[in-house]
Amino acid sequence: MTFCCRLGDEYASKENILYESDNFFLIPALGQMGIEGYVLLCSKEHYLGMGNIPREYELELEKVLEKTKKILSEIYNSEILVFEHSPKLGCHRGGGCLDHGHFHLIPTSVDIMDFLNKKFKIEEIKNFDRLKEIYKKQQSSYLFVETQNDKRYIIEVDSPIPSQYLRQVIASKSGISNWDWRMDSDLETFKKTVEKLKNKF
Repeated sequence: MTFCCRLGDEYASKENILYESDNFFLIPALGQMGIEGYVLLCSKEHYLGMGNIPREYELELEKVLEKTKKILSEIYNSEILVFEHSPKLGCHRGGGCLDHGHFHLIPTSVDIMDFLNKKFKIEEIKNFDRLKEIYKKQQSSYLFVETQNDKRYIIEVDSPIPSQYLRQVIASKSGISNWDWRMDSDLETFKKTVEKLKNKF
């Protein structure tokens, strides 16, 4: 199986792939924000968000997600925050601006839920069914968060939000200024993440 070309051939080259299963692969995020171990869990085929993946892939996704969290936690001695900016809101595309299914996994203890609770109506969920429901709506998108204590939340969004919205929230709460991966790809930390995690899965 080949990887979706929308991710960029150079970025998603085999040498940067940390792990792959039948339908997913793991790669360091461009724009590490100085946080070593920041990775993306991506679908191999092109889907416009994790709410768009086939239902039969969900068990595999859960297994890869848990495996990745466990390894990152052990290596970086840190809690792991997981999130997704869903697509489909014009140029804002749910705040992520990369129309390809991927979860962000970041070794950090930063709590973003206190901020989000003040801004949005939040639903607690157990699985990915609600992601699929919202994805199918014509004018809706979502923000998905799995907190460091493994609780899952979803926010239905029906109007544009700023680009890379959750990255901005994390950066603000962490005192980080370089949240925009288009302006600062942070290749130095990217390379450190590859070196540290290669062959650890």
